[in-house]
Amino acid sequence: MDRRDILAERPLESGRGFMPGVSVNPSRVLFTAGLTGRNPDGNLVAGGMGPQARRTFERLQGVLSSAEARFDLVIKQLVYVTDLDAYNASGRAERAKFFGTRPASTGLVVRRLADPNMLIEVELVVDLGGSAAGKPLLDKYNVESGGRLLYLAGQVANNPDGSVAGVGDWQRQAEKVYENIGHVLRAAGATPASVVKETTWVLSIDSWRQHGGAVRRAVYKTDFPASTLVEIPGLARPEFLVEIEVIAAIA
Repeated sequence: MDRRDILAERPLESGRGFMPGVSVNPSRVLFTAGLTGRNPDGNLVAGGMGPQARRTFERLQGVLSSAEARFDLVIKQLVYVTDLDAYNASGRAERAKFFGTRPASTGLVVRRLADPNMLIEVELVVDLGGSAAGKPLLDKYNVESGGRLLYLAGQVANNPDGSVAGVGDWQRQAEKVYENIGHVLRAAGATPASVVKETTWVLSIDSWRQHGGAVRRAVYKTDFPASTLVEIPGLARPEFLVEIEVIAAIA
């Protein structure tokens, strides 16, 4: 796998366990982390949804520029907001200043983002080119040299018999989720180092940071994927505390 970590500004994220962007073999598909309205010093911009949305897309623009890409190459956008009315009132207009063409897009209202004052987080999937003219769109997701992108279903703390491991125990559930991810990766001939994008849904960001962060670091060591972390009100079963979905590049 020919992997490129994409760093735009000297990012605060470099010490936080994720890359702002990761492109894969040979730089045909770019996955950005979920980015927010932070300034380079780590503080959120003031002024509410509009300024936060503008700063978010400015940061994404920096990542795209570092990868020699543009917003019109974005094929998928996922927007998380905590206040839909505020986004409709001012965030959409800021977004429109950056996009000329419309990518496939999903918008979700979530309970909380990484900082309680964050109002918006956006992640992108970008086609960096290289597909022969006239090829089906799905070819853009293929990795060259016979490689493929592997999309894992969201993994939870299920035991093989269907019971839930670590009911009420954040650390045990984190261990079990990554154990289940590892089983799928190995079956596909991949490892945690193959993961290029991770999305984590939790019932409590504070509890995840306290109990799940060390588990996650032990899995990825220093080879972190682009990632997004959001807090939601519930998962498929009330016993589940966390669900993680990953995309991996495999040979």
